[in-house]
Amino acid sequence: MMLIKKTLLIIFAVLSCYVPQSLANNVDTDFLKFATKKVEQAIDSNQKWDGPKEGPKLVSKKNIIFVASDLRNGGVYGVAKGISEAVSNLDWHLRFIDSRGSEIRQGAGLREAINFKPDAIILGGIDALRHKETLLQANKLGIVVVGWHAAELAGKNEALGLYTNITTDPLEVAEVAALLAVVNSKGKAKAIVFTDPNYKIATIKANAMVATLKRCSSCSVMELNPLPLDQIAERMPATLNKLWQAYGEEVTHILAINDLYIDYAIPSFESRLEEQKTIPLNISAGDGSKAAYRRISQQRFQLATVPEPLYLHGWQIIDELNRAFNNHPPSGYSTPVHLVIPNNVDELINNKSTGIYDPKNGYRETYLNIWSSK
Repeated sequence: MMLIKKTLLIIFAVLSCYVPQSLANNVDTDFLKFATKKVEQAIDSNQKWDGPKEGPKLVSKKNIIFVASDLRNGGVYGVAKGISEAVSNLDWHLRFIDSRGSEIRQGAGLREAINFKPDAIILGGIDALRHKETLLQANKLGIVVVGWHAAELAGKNEALGLYTNITTDPLEVAEVAALLAVVNSKGKAKAIVFTDPNYKIATIKANAMVATLKRCSSCSVMELNPLPLDQIAERMPATLNKLWQAYGEEVTHILAINDLYIDYAIPSFESRLEEQKTIPLNISAGDGSKAAYRRISQQRFQLATVPEPLYLHGWQIIDELNRAFNNHPPSGYSTPVHLVIPNNVDELINNKSTGIYDPKNGYRETYLNIWSSK
């Protein structure tokens, strides 16, 4: 608890460099108290295991296939590694099919996987909606399908043929990111939110950030800016110039659906610093890239990001499959949100770190105990 309080003091100290004293009045104190509590919980790196502690005994000798959208993607690779680690403790057979970033290869990979007649197929970052008919065909053949980031929300989705979908709740991620801006501004955030209108999940997260900020009566959303991910490199400089012209130094925070927006905003931020102008504090509601960790560690250009526990997700996928094989319902578990800020980022960038957020909550031992239960 002392670490959490020290962390929040650091956040408040950083704040004073950016927010004018005139903003200290008329703060929504009730909402600020609520926001502070939620942020404290998300910052804590020593979270206790809050997932399932009971479940069916392991079913032996199952064949599963992981169809990856692209194993070059850090998130997909991390989950694949977690699955491999979990399966190494079992007598299951695991096969990988890598679609290498091609939607056409994803469809072909799923059909190839079905032809192997496995007990289950795992979707690694593949949009289930785009392959709905193929997945429903797999269901008819008795193949269990579990997704990772295969749909917008976590949980069962029979319409898409998913026994369950594993992901950190995007609404929770968005809320915590926005609440950090509230806490960091002492309840006077004036934020710009960036999103990609081409992706439903991005729209969901951005709208949730906007809605959270609007719950704070002393905060405001200056603009919700729709900037497609594939156009960030080209359009970000001009976009930011327009925003500076429109709002100047009023903006206290920029919130984005992932770290890429901040990546491409750096040249504009550097130019403002050269002109001795302030820059907003930047928060990413997703990803947790190594570049983001470096910026957070250096306390330069980025205040926070929200990584996912990829290895844990891999272990959870195996547990969910075992529940399906035993004709049990999904666990319904969704991992809690974790905020990475300057005070806890070193856990992810030290020499022994993989760069992947891996909660020290005993999840591996817990799952092994569940599977060995009588």
